[in-house]
Amino acid sequence: MLMIFICALSLSAQIKIVGHRGVRHNTPSVPETKCYENTIPALEFAQGLGIYAAEFDVQLTYDEKVIVFHGPTVPGLNKNIQKITFDEARAVVLPGGSRMPTIEEYLEQAKKHPETKLICEIKKQSTPERETKAVELVMEAVRKMNMETQMEYTTFSDWIAQEFHRVDPKAKVLFLDSGVFVRDPDYCKSRGYDAISYDMNGLMNHPDYIKRAHELGMEVTLWIVNDYEVVDWAIRHGVDYVSSDYPERIKKYVDGLSAYPLR
Repeated sequence: MLMIFICALSLSAQIKIVGHRGVRHNTPSVPETKCYENTIPALEFAQGLGIYAAEFDVQLTYDEKVIVFHGPTVPGLNKNIQKITFDEARAVVLPGGSRMPTIEEYLEQAKKHPETKLICEIKKQSTPERETKAVELVMEAVRKMNMETQMEYTTFSDWIAQEFHRVDPKAKVLFLDSGVFVRDPDYCKSRGYDAISYDMNGLMNHPDYIKRAHELGMEVTLWIVNDYEVVDWAIRHGVDYVSSDYPERIKKYVDGLSAYPLR
């Protein structure tokens, strides 16, 4: 049994790592910026790790402009990001001294490292019309910078997911769900999704979904993975990607596992 476990871990190089919101913690390597989530310094940190992708979040401000921010509450203002204007959002100084990037600023930094994929999550909006607006603005910015092949998309909104494919039928769209009762891979395939992304509650309560997703030609992401034991579980069950708040730690661990020889 131990030998089987070691052999399974030796395949760990196959699992790919995603930086959740770029990186979500203060990093000693860039103490002057503290790498606040979804900022340019957080993206730069993720790019320097040599991981598969950096995930980031997009919101639409009250005046229907795109801003890179998770939300919903804005630090210091105690207001919902969707209830303030773009200028108000840009004026906010985030912890560590950064400001919310525009989509153009974020893409400009991303384009410097085309080897690092981007996974864009557009957050749910108050109406389908606003969600469509967010999709069109984001994907137009991507198109203008010729970055379609570097981009992947995900969202909790089924409407937004369908809009991704309406605007660009070739776009890679990940179905995003959480909780114990996540929708199954067959549903995702029927809706035209290209991959699935479940949190730990969803996937660990339905490990059979991994095999079924692969049978349907869909890759599987597990989030948020900050513990080594969860990495081991993901590897043993054939998960394709893990998304972590601490991508540098998870990468170091996965790289170390790859030293186990196949026997």
